Amino acid sequence: MEFDGDVLKIELDMTMDDIRTFEEFIRPRLEYLEMISIDETTTLVSSALLSLLVSLKKTRPDLQIPFLDKKEFSSSAYGTVHWIAND
Repeated sequence: MEFDGDVLKIELDMTMDDIRTFEEFIRPRLEYLEMISIDETTTLVSSALLSLLVSLKKTRPDLQIPFLDKKEFSSSAYGTVHWIAND
Protein backbone atom coordinates (compact mmCIF):
# COMPACT_ATOMS: atom_id res chain seq x y z
CA MET A 1 0.00 0.00 0.00
CA GLU A 2 1.44 3.36 -1.00
CA PHE A 3 0.24 6.90 -1.57
CA ASP A 4 1.03 8.81 -4.73
CA GLY A 5 -0.53 12.23 -4.19
CA ASP A 6 -4.27 11.62 -3.73
CA VAL A 7 -4.07 8.12 -5.25
CA LEU A 8 -3.74 5.07 -3.04
CA LYS A 9 -2.13 2.01 -4.63
CA ILE A 10 -2.91 -1.41 -3.17
CA GLU A 11 -2.35 -5.04 -4.12
CA LEU A 12 -4.89 -7.83 -4.39
CA ASP A 13 -2.93 -10.32 -2.29
CA MET A 14 -4.02 -8.92 1.08
CA THR A 15 -4.72 -11.37 3.88
CA MET A 16 -7.70 -10.85 6.21
CA ASP A 17 -5.44 -9.14 8.74
CA ASP A 18 -4.14 -6.85 6.00
CA ILE A 19 -7.70 -6.06 4.91
CA ARG A 20 -8.75 -5.19 8.47
CA THR A 21 -5.70 -2.95 8.86
CA PHE A 22 -6.40 -1.36 5.47
CA GLU A 23 -10.00 -0.62 6.44
CA GLU A 24 -8.97 0.95 9.76
CA PHE A 25 -6.44 3.07 7.89
CA ILE A 26 -8.64 4.11 4.97
CA ARG A 27 -12.01 4.93 6.58
CA PRO A 28 -10.87 8.16 8.34
CA ARG A 29 -8.93 9.25 5.22
CA LEU A 30 -11.56 8.42 2.62
CA GLU A 31 -12.59 12.01 1.96
CA TYR A 32 -9.01 12.92 0.99
CA LEU A 33 -8.63 10.24 -1.70
CA GLU A 34 -9.45 10.67 -5.37
CA MET A 35 -8.61 7.14 -6.52
CA ILE A 36 -7.75 3.66 -5.30
CA SER A 37 -5.51 1.96 -7.84
CA ILE A 38 -5.00 -1.80 -7.74
CA ASP A 39 -1.97 -3.79 -8.86
CA GLU A 40 -3.66 -6.49 -10.92
CA THR A 41 -0.46 -8.51 -11.33
CA THR A 42 -0.95 -9.81 -7.80
CA THR A 43 -3.29 -12.71 -6.96
CA LEU A 44 -6.67 -12.17 -5.33
CA VAL A 45 -6.57 -13.90 -1.94
CA SER A 46 -9.91 -12.95 -0.37
CA SER A 47 -13.26 -11.74 -1.65
CA ALA A 48 -13.39 -9.60 1.50
CA LEU A 49 -11.20 -7.06 -0.30
CA LEU A 50 -13.77 -6.79 -3.11
CA SER A 51 -16.52 -6.33 -0.54
CA LEU A 52 -14.57 -3.58 1.19
CA LEU A 53 -13.88 -1.78 -2.08
CA VAL A 54 -17.59 -1.89 -2.97
CA SER A 55 -18.45 -0.56 0.49
CA LEU A 56 -15.97 2.31 0.09
CA LYS A 57 -17.45 3.14 -3.32
CA LYS A 58 -20.99 3.18 -1.89
CA THR A 59 -19.85 5.37 0.99
CA ARG A 60 -18.20 7.81 -1.39
CA PRO A 61 -19.61 7.41 -4.94
CA ASP A 62 -17.19 9.91 -6.52
CA LEU A 63 -14.19 7.82 -5.43
CA GLN A 64 -12.54 6.32 -8.50
CA ILE A 65 -11.78 2.60 -8.33
CA PRO A 66 -11.05 1.57 -11.95
CA PHE A 67 -10.71 -2.08 -10.93
CA LEU A 68 -14.40 -2.19 -9.94
CA ASP A 69 -15.50 -0.43 -13.13
CA LYS A 70 -14.11 -3.30 -15.22
CA LYS A 71 -16.67 -5.69 -13.67
CA GLU A 72 -14.41 -8.71 -14.18
CA PHE A 73 -10.97 -9.99 -13.27
CA SER A 74 -9.00 -12.97 -14.51
CA SER A 75 -7.14 -14.79 -11.76
CA SER A 76 -4.81 -17.75 -12.08
CA ALA A 77 -6.24 -19.11 -8.83
CA TYR A 78 -9.98 -18.48 -9.40
CA GLY A 79 -10.37 -18.10 -13.17
CA THR A 80 -12.50 -15.20 -14.36
CA VAL A 81 -14.45 -13.45 -11.63
CA HIS A 82 -17.46 -11.30 -12.66
CA TRP A 83 -19.50 -8.86 -10.62
CA ILE A 84 -22.38 -6.49 -11.19
CA ALA A 85 -22.04 -2.84 -10.26
CA ASN A 86 -25.31 -1.41 -8.99
CA ASP A 87 -25.31 2.29 -8.23
